[in-house]
Amino acid sequence: MLPCASPILLGLLGVAVTPVSPAARSLSVGVRTASREPMNAKPSLWRRGHVCMAEDAGYKAKNPLISLLGKLLPRSAASVDVEPQERNPLDEIDWAAPKLRGLSLAEMSARLEAGLSEREWFVTGRSLPELFSDEYAFSDPDVSLKGIEPYSRQVRRLFDQATSRCEVVSCAPVDGSDDCIRVVWRLSGGVNIGPAGLAIKPYVVCTTLRTDPGDGGLVVFQEDQFSIPGWDILLSALLPFLRPMLAPEAPPVDVLQAEARGEDWPV
Repeated sequence: MLPCASPILLGLLGVAVTPVSPAARSLSVGVRTASREPMNAKPSLWRRGHVCMAEDAGYKAKNPLISLLGKLLPRSAASVDVEPQERNPLDEIDWAAPKLRGLSLAEMSARLEAGLSEREWFVTGRSLPELFSDEYAFSDPDVSLKGIEPYSRQVRRLFDQATSRCEVVSCAPVDGSDDCIRVVWRLSGGVNIGPAGLAIKPYVVCTTLRTDPGDGGLVVFQEDQFSIPGWDILLSALLPFLRPMLAPEAPPVDVLQAEARGEDWPV
């Protein structure tokens, strides 16, 4: 989910799938704001996952299958068809920019929400390195990745930049926590896997970002969870004619935002 996205962090390329509860099967949207769950909760409505990347730039695949799938990615952003003649926008980011330490959790949350709404770095890679610790990492049972620049570059390689979107539904500190922020967002578009790429059925991602009070409140860790199971994401991408028999795609972001502001939540 990488994160590795976080996203980093995409179930299509490998997800640790937990059993689907009856509540999850009946959940049509799967959106929860940060204030709805305690910091240490492990909600059954979400599945942990990650984006799978090739083994370079600090990324390590612990699962051989994940490693194999990662090798199907283009080797660099320049090899992606959507921007063959363009300079990679990530080369213009100052990755050594001074860190913005000393923000409160609420202030960091506001900065993240504004930045993600404008730059959508969970799919574009156009992150704000001044908000991330030098110790930033994404990890789950299958993959590990360190560094905001490697994360950002790998995310950009993975997602089709012509179609992919990261649309923020909500971003807020987690109730009861002094160091966690939760971002709920709608993922759509496609991934650069195979010669023609694959389209993604829109779904909701819940990203938890942990800050480090000992490092000025910078973001130090990221974990992504998905509103639908990994096998559904995979089948929807590889066999799109099966989509009518699978979980419905996430509603438009304005509908999700309206539901996040309301009080009538699925149970």
